[in-house]
Amino acid sequence: MPDPATTSMLNILVPVIVGGAIALAGGLIGPPFLYHLQQKAEKKRKRTEKFEELVAAVVEHYHWFAVMRLFFISGQGIQPPLSPIIKIETIVSLYFPEFEDFVRQLDSASNNYEIWILDTGQKRIRNEPGYERLIGHDDVLTKYTYARKAFLEELRSFARREFQ
Repeated sequence: MPDPATTSMLNILVPVIVGGAIALAGGLIGPPFLYHLQQKAEKKRKRTEKFEELVAAVVEHYHWFAVMRLFFISGQGIQPPLSPIIKIETIVSLYFPEFEDFVRQLDSASNNYEIWILDTGQKRIRNEPGYERLIGHDDVLTKYTYARKAFLEELRSFARREFQ
């Protein structure tokens, strides 16, 4: 039969040893786990911010074309800065590679639209008759609008899945 003093000592020491082991394990495992959770939350916050920037850049791109048309075709306003498509491509390549096909389609349609604007602006500068009828505008605008709309619809769908 075990000694009652030994049993009493074991009854006291076992919980202390188990508690110490749990505290030691928590001290070693807890901080890296907490750091991992913080990194994950920070990455999600950053991705949410970049998503908002992406949507804003797509909208900004549409308005950029209005400034381009006004400047090159009408000869009014100020020359627009660089196209927001650069920002769109950068954000997608770094944070949302799943949208690369949509950006390619938008870029292709916007290149055609931009070329049309510049060509029409050249016709105005050369004072070619009929430039003001904007022949071909509806075609390039429709293709651009379709690509932009498809991209925005995909962004909305993504936002519903990821952020709500």
